[in-house]
Amino acid sequence: MDLVDALRKKIDVLNEGEYITGLKAVLMHIETAFRHLSRGQETGDETAFTDAIYRTNQAFEGSIKEAYRALTGQDPSKKRPYDIEGYLEQNNVFRPRVLSQLTTYRTEWRNPSAHDYKLDFDESEAFLAIVSVSAFSCLLLDQIAERVAFERTKAETSSQVEAKPAVVQAALIDQLIQLISQFCSTSLVSISSARVSESQVVGALHGFLAATAPGMEVLIDSHLGSETNYRADIIVRRGSEKVLLELKRSNSFSMFNNALVQVENYMIVGGIKCAILLFWPESPSEMEHTFMALGGTDSQFAVMAPQGSNLALIAAAHALQPKA
Repeated sequence: MDLVDALRKKIDVLNEGEYITGLKAVLMHIETAFRHLSRGQETGDETAFTDAIYRTNQAFEGSIKEAYRALTGQDPSKKRPYDIEGYLEQNNVFRPRVLSQLTTYRTEWRNPSAHDYKLDFDESEAFLAIVSVSAFSCLLLDQIAERVAFERTKAETSSQVEAKPAVVQAALIDQLIQLISQFCSTSLVSISSARVSESQVVGALHGFLAATAPGMEVLIDSHLGSETNYRADIIVRRGSEKVLLELKRSNSFSMFNNALVQVENYMIVGGIKCAILLFWPESPSEMEHTFMALGGTDSQFAVMAPQGSNLALIAAAHALQPKA
């Protein structure tokens, strides 16, 4: 996998904002770190490996500052990196996976190189530092993309939706199916990207639900059970009702059976009786859905896909019968 290309694409899909210039600088530092690594490998100049880590340190600090700007709406220019890191950690701004990568890079690379001017790094250490900061930046960019899509879609939807008192009549899963169908047919157009990322769709759907159904609590990247590492894309709660929502690209329909097994496992681990598997379209589309039977249980499992995807035929081909 080309890490630099992955980072570049994640920056390209973001809407224009004050954070873009800083994120492009982060990308430039990582590209330069790779060049130092190559120079050390090709010429035998081992000082190039230490130079690479000084560049990854710049990328690390820049990533944190631009994340602070994008995720909190505050200007990082007059704040110390130490204060920014403390704020992001103490206020649970970073998702657990992002926070884990932050801790790894800071303790293994940034702190040692910043506090020991006599320290030299070898080729392997330089390579690991580049991979570490690239992974951190990629996860951070996903969270930024999600947040930007959330804010934009919520604002646009709120301006179009007349505020009305919430009247709960349908079950949560049925109401969600209606709202997701509306979202997929209209609101996806708000995400200005040639190839929409899953993070953007998650953020935009969250923003849409926040504007149209404020009585629902939406949890992103939610941990399922203390004894597993499973995380649901989205969990929606309303009172005692809970629905797990897992997203897949519509062009991954060939993996239909694997996706069904994944969601069923998530439901078991999380003790959740209602779930929606959403094959989301990459451009606005009308949607179709069907409820699937799950081994004789009382669970409700709905599958949603773009209209014309022959959902019922695909379900039958996988030896699964729509639930009556």
